Amino acid sequence: MVSLRKLPRPFVVGVVVERTRAAAARVAAAAFRDGADAVELNLASLADVAGLDGDFFQGSRKPVYTSYRRPGFMGVYGPKFARLPAVAEAERMDRQLDLLRHGSNGLDIEADTFAPAADEWTLDRTAIRRQGEVAVAAHRRGATVIFSWHPPRKVTGAEALRVVRALHKRGADFVKIVERVRSRAEALDSLAISLHLADKSPVPFVFLALGAEAVRFRPYVTAFGAAYLLARPPVGSNRLTAQPLVARARALLDLA
Repeated sequence: MVSLRKLPRPFVVGVVVERTRAAAARVAAAAFRDGADAVELNLASLADVAGLDGDFFQGSRKPVYTSYRRPGFMGVYGPKFARLPAVAEAERMDRQLDLLRHGSNGLDIEADTFAPAADEWTLDRTAIRRQGEVAVAAHRRGATVIFSWHPPRKVTGAEALRVVRALHKRGADFVKIVERVRSRAEALDSLAISLHLADKSPVPFVFLALGAEAVRFRPYVTAFGAAYLLARPPVGSNRLTAQPLVARARALLDLA
């Protein structure tokens, strides 16, 4: 199986958000049929991670990696995920690390993991050390490490570059930033920031805007430097309309 880090960029990632292993397997297969190069499995949505074995992660021979979002974030995928139980920070990371043994291709670490903050950013030295330990453990298993930052606000280009550089030092192979925008001007500024990062970033990145005015621009972020495009599978529970359907994402990248 090819590593996420070795995929030709840009590539398409189908985001799978389901309650059961069987549903997750069905939706991941549908994403791959429609042209996804990789799948992100959000573990927070699953009622039970039991059964996520080598057959699940290696059956398609394409990369499947995990994320484990907190309950406060999960509502973006639809009402059924808005009230999930809280899980301890260490458990979220340990579950992702454990699945590397079963063939998971990588994991996602939020920028404030081990020290949750309203802005999803921390400079707490203990938290940063522990994040680095997770990254090292993943790299020892040959896995890919994605660091993500989801500030609930607009950010500046200078701030985005500082964050990318800082997360690279913490062990990121990819950095994903999702900012919130409230106007068309802010959404267009997100594309300008992405171009700025394309010239300056030391690591492959994705810089995205979330908000009503950003929906029309999200399918085109790879033209502005993003390493991959997050997309919705054609079936399943992912209701985040800001993510284009996998088939549309595939068509757009094939045209580029």
